[in-house]
Amino acid sequence: MKIKNIILACLCVFLLSACFENNNKNGGKVGLKAPELAAKNLAGKKVKISDFDNLVVLTFVEQGCASCLKDLPLLEKLANEYPKKITILAVDSIDKGKEFEEFATKYDYKNITFLQDDLDITWQRFSVFAVPTTFVIKDGVVQDKIIGEKPWSYLKASIASWL
Repeated sequence: MKIKNIILACLCVFLLSACFENNNKNGGKVGLKAPELAAKNLAGKKVKISDFDNLVVLTFVEQGCASCLKDLPLLEKLANEYPKKITILAVDSIDKGKEFEEFATKYDYKNITFLQDDLDITWQRFSVFAVPTTFVIKDGVVQDKIIGEKPWSYLKASIASWL
């Protein structure tokens, strides 16, 4: 009877662990496969990291963030310096609807694709707790994580080192 209870307990633990397992959420840890996005572009189309075969710079932003507004032009400049080698994705889960659309189009960035994360899923998958937070992703793997506003020289060196 004791062996049966032990086996049953082990089976329950195994099944419960499988229920809580989420291979798509690793917190965006450096060295691990990047979680998949759950965000859409301005046209309402879902965008995946696997859609791009170059270096992906994924930055989490919001309209009211002064540091984000400083980083975005720097990322645009970097994309201009390395055409076709970098894809810049800016994810926003704070601004909704028309507010998001205005933010995404206000500065007319040519090399930044703005994505709306309606349900906060992408933010949760990457364990983002502050903006800006930027992930450098190469071949589907997170290579670097940059939290907060950084000087241009640091941002450029960190991203360019993966090209």
